[in-house]
Formats: sequence, structure tokens, C-alpha cells
Amino acid sequence: MRFLAPALIALAIGAPAAAAQKETETVDRTVSIGTSGTLKLKNFSGDVRVTGSGGGDVVIHAVRRATRERLDHIKLDINSTGSSVSIEANKRDPNWHEKNDNVVETEFDIKVPYGTQLDLYSFSGKLQVADVNGSIEAQTFSGNIELDIASSDRVPSLDVETFSGDIRAKVSSSASGRVEFNSFSGDVDSDLPIAMRTTRRRGRQDVNGDIGSGGDATLKFKTFSGDLRILK
Repeated sequence: MRFLAPALIALAIGAPAAAAQKETETVDRTVSIGTSGTLKLKNFSGDVRVTGSGGGDVVIHAVRRATRERLDHIKLDINSTGSSVSIEANKRDPNWHEKNDNVVETEFDIKVPYGTQLDLYSFSGKLQVADVNGSIEAQTFSGNIELDIASSDRVPSLDVETFSGDIRAKVSSSASGRVEFNSFSGDVDSDLPIAMRTTRRRGRQDVNGDIGSGGDATLKFKTFSGDLRILK
């Protein structure tokens, strides 16, 4: 390892003092949506964990990290209408602008009724979903996506996409459904037998096949360079 020049050392030491310090803010909220509602979440940076539970409430625990100024001007916006809940982690004041970092890192731990339909987006955070049987849409750019739906009596419809992250989907050993995987350079591996058919177009590959007896559920996965692993 090379030694830093004295000027660089001084700069490195002085930088944290000059920069505004980050603060932590916690938000807890419970919203009633019934047993088969919809949760929509949009996040930029930070991991998201969604877990199924009994009852008809969505229980939200969020930890937000940023400078005080950003926390004051970029809000965690939670709206509910009937059986639908919408969460936006970076709702900026319309008259406030910051040239550099203008997002708040937000980690979510959310409990939802088992039958909730999920529509989740996070740019760089990891998405984790467990113990739900409603349909799942999940998208991230660089984070991994981990789904554990093995406890469900049936496989819910999945529409899952990540650019450079990997996808892990754990399903019941008796699961049935149609698997569709589209990727540029990612690989697919499955603990369950799948009679896969692969076609290529414009540099991308489409892999299709059935697990179990097929059925109505469609499990769609898409990556650019990330891999897909189906576990049991």
C-alpha cells in the first residue's frame, strides 16, 4: 500500500469536518388495507424487506439517513386509499433544489397481509419478499432480489427485473407454473426440474419452461447480467 502525501492526508482528515453530517430519522406507521390490498413502493437507495403476516394492516418501519437539510426537504410520503397503499421514499419539496446528492437513503421493514399484491421499485437497494401469496412486481437496477414464497399453497404470479443484480426465488417443492427468463449474459439454475427451451434474439436469450404441471401462474424474470436461481 502506498503512503499518502501529507497534503492528501490533511485533505482526507479535513473533509468529514467540512461536509454536513448525516442524521437518522425513524418513521413508523400502520395502515389498514384489508386482506387482499395493494402495496406500491418507490425507493432509491436502501434495502427493502417485505414480509407477510396475519390481519389486514400494513405495518411500516423506515429508517432514513441524510443531512438535516435533506431530511427536512425530502419527505417519506405515505398515501392510502381504500385497499391501496403508496409509499414514495424521496418526495422533494417542489421549490427546493440541491445540486449534488438529493436523495435520502431509506431502509424499509414492512409487514403486509398475506394476500397483498406488491409493486416494488428500488434503484440500488436489495429487495426481499417473504411469506406472501399475492402477485409480485419487483424491480431494481443494481440490487439483488430475493423472494421466499415457499410457504404459499400456490405460486403467485411474478414479474421481477434487475439490471446487474441476481435474482433468487424460493418456491415450494410442489410448485407449478410457467417460467420465463430473459437476459443478455445471465445464467439460470433451478433446484426443480424444468424442461427449458432457449432462443436468442439481438444478443439476448429467452429461456422458457414449466415447473410442476405448469398451471396459470407465470414467473417472469429479466436481467442484463444477473443470474437467476430457483430454490426449493
